[in-house]
Amino acid sequence: MGNSTVYRIHTSDDLDVAYALSQRLLGHRSIGCRCPQDVSARAETNTHDLDRYLGIGPAFVSLSIPARLLGQVRGVLEPHLPPNDRPSQYRDGSGYLITDMTTEVVAALRQLPPIGAEVSTPEYPLPTTSADTVLAVADTDPASISWQTCWPSEHNRCGFELAINGAELWHAPAPAGHSVYVHVHPAQPELAHDLAAAVGGQVMGEPALGW
Repeated sequence: MGNSTVYRIHTSDDLDVAYALSQRLLGHRSIGCRCPQDVSARAETNTHDLDRYLGIGPAFVSLSIPARLLGQVRGVLEPHLPPNDRPSQYRDGSGYLITDMTTEVVAALRQLPPIGAEVSTPEYPLPTTSADTVLAVADTDPASISWQTCWPSEHNRCGFELAINGAELWHAPAPAGHSVYVHVHPAQPELAHDLAAAVGGQVMGEPALGW
């Protein structure tokens, strides 16, 4: 199906302003079609700060494990992991693991030095309050909320995203602060400008290859 084209339409230091703009975009989505529409979130944190994410509901945690800690991670986590969830090992000795985030896994990881972690949620059908729940606990962590929706004039590769605390999505380096991005079909660049104007934003910089 190819990719969307994504445009940044807002960046500021005020999260409330950025979130309000994203909610106005939500009001412009098409609700009369039968296309799946959902929202998901992810946040970059470390294993000693996972506790506050336990309240967001079902979620996954991904760990980037340094080689010096891989053996310890295996030792403390394996009693709490499903049979098919085991850390993989790269050639340099480091490892990677993605598994369900449970109270047992979070407690076990607190026995070790902090490790880089990413929390991600499933895709929740709209409407839902899951975005509000994630934003309430992210604090200073880089995080992003992704809404996959339809626009009234387009039903393929559409949606919008909110990146907070400088989370990197489509442009590197990511701008500081909180940014809103819209995804449109590559054949409809004017739609990005129309949506931006409708919610009080404006297209900023060059577009990028999106979803």
